[in-house]
Amino acid sequence: METGFVFTPENLIENIEKVGAWSSYGLAQTALEHYFPDEYDEDGNCKGEVQREIELCQQLGCNYWHDVIIKFQKEVGYRVTNPNGFHPDGVNEY
Repeated sequence: METGFVFTPENLIENIEKVGAWSSYGLAQTALEHYFPDEYDEDGNCKGEVQREIELCQQLGCNYWHDVIIKFQKEVGYRVTNPNGFHPDGVNEY
């Protein structure tokens, strides 16, 4: 049985272009919540919706979700367990 490619925190940056749209958004949201915790509620939802997250992304000097993911990975690092937001099943499915 052949297994497909699996994203891990260790191979995330070099394979960033392969990450699906929902996974990119989720990983970026985790990073934005780290940098701007007051912008998120207790459930991890942005108080200002997606438009506000785009503004927060730009405040970090980033233009795309991938830019935020790379910044966070280099500065903080995703972990497989929460609260650092890398859920392997989710990232590999979406």
